[in-house]
Amino acid sequence: MKMEQVELFQLLKDCSQVFRTSILILNEQEEIIRHFPETFQRPPKIFHHTLQHCLTESKNHPFQLQLFSDVFYQYFFFYPIVNKEGVYTFIGVGPYLIHEVGKFQVRKLLVLNGLDFSYEEEAIDYFKQLPVVERKEIMAVERLLKALLPGEADGEYSIAQIPTKEMEVYREFKNNQLKSKYSRHLLELNENFNRYFKQGDNQALEEYKKLRKSSLFPLGNGDELRSAKNNIITLISKLTRIAIEEGVAKTEAFTLHDFYINHLETKQGIKEIEKLEFMVIQAFLDVMKQKNLTSRVSPLVHRAKNYIFQNLTEEINLKVIADELKVNPNYLSSVFNKDTGISLTKYINEQRIKEAKDLLRETPYSLMEISIILGYNSQSYFTRVFKKQEGVSPKEFREKLHSNG
Repeated sequence: MKMEQVELFQLLKDCSQVFRTSILILNEQEEIIRHFPETFQRPPKIFHHTLQHCLTESKNHPFQLQLFSDVFYQYFFFYPIVNKEGVYTFIGVGPYLIHEVGKFQVRKLLVLNGLDFSYEEEAIDYFKQLPVVERKEIMAVERLLKALLPGEADGEYSIAQIPTKEMEVYREFKNNQLKSKYSRHLLELNENFNRYFKQGDNQALEEYKKLRKSSLFPLGNGDELRSAKNNIITLISKLTRIAIEEGVAKTEAFTLHDFYINHLETKQGIKEIEKLEFMVIQAFLDVMKQKNLTSRVSPLVHRAKNYIFQNLTEEINLKVIADELKVNPNYLSSVFNKDTGISLTKYINEQRIKEAKDLLRETPYSLMEISIILGYNSQSYFTRVFKKQEGVSPKEFREKLHSNG
C-alpha cells in the first residue's frame, strides 16, 4: 500500500508539471498536507471559505471527480477518498483560471464581496501565479485523473452500497413529491405563460400572477424562507432553459441565471423574495424581447451585442470589440449604426446605465463601487454619463427611489 501511495504521489506530481496546475492533498481537517509544485502559493485568507465549502460539498460524492467554481474566478477539481473508518482524504486539482484576472477584475471582486481594498495587492499577486487553462486542457486533465485516481475503498463492503441517511431522506421526499398535485413546477402547468414568454410579451407576467395563487411545493424542509428561495431557483433554471431553447445565447442566459441566484441569497424576507420573483421574470422577458429584435439585424451586430452583454462590466470599447470579432472598427461602427440607429458607444453606455439602475435600486453599493463594477474609469465619469442619459445624477435617482418607497 505504501508503494502504491508513493506511485500515486509521483503521478500527481507529473500531472502538475504537464498541465501547469497545482495539485493538493488535504486531510480530514481540510489542511494541505502535500502539494505540487513545491512553489505553490497558498490563497489569501479571504478565499479560504470557498475552499472549505467545496470540500464539504464533495463529501456527498466519495470517489467521484467533481468540478467546482467560485465567485473569485477560480476552478477546482476535488476527489474525496474515504476509508472504512469514515476518515476523508481529498485530492484537489487547482485552483486555475479560464481567463486572466487583472487589477480591474480584482477591484470588482473586492467590491462585490464586501472586502477591503487593502487586500488588492495580495490578490493580484495570487492571481498572477495561477495558470490559465483552456477548456480542451480541462477535459484532458479530467480524463487523465479518472484513469489515475484510486477506486472505492477495499474491503468487504463498498461505499456505494451503504445507504446513507441523506439517501433515505431523498427517497422519502421523492415518494411524497410524486404523490403531490404540485409535484411539477407551476410553469410546466401553463401553456399560456410559455407562449407569451417566448414572444417576450409582458402578458406572461399576468399569466404568472394567476399561477402564483396556487400553492408551491414546499422545498425547504420546513423552512419557509428556504422553500421560497428554492422555488425561485427552480423558476430561474426553467426560464434559462426555455430562453436557450428559443435561441438566446447560452452565455447571456447563464449570466442572468448566475446573477439572480447569487442575488437571491442576499434576501432575508419573504416579501423581498416575492418582489425579486417578478423581477427575475421581467429580466428574462427583456432578454427574449431583445432576442426577437436582434433576429432582424445582421449577424455581426448580433455578435457585437452578445459580446457587450457578456463583458458589460469589463473595459470595452469599439476597438476592443472589433478586435475580438476580427473586423475593421470603422466597418463595425457603420454596420452597428445602420442596423440599430445608435452608435456602438452609446449602446454600451445605455446597457451599463440600465445595469446601474438595477444596482442602485437593489443593492447598497456606493457610487464609487458601482462605477468600478460597471467598468468606468472614475465615479465622476460614471455620474456624468448617468445624468446625461437619465436627466438626474445616480445619487438623485437613488434618493428618489427611497422617497417613493
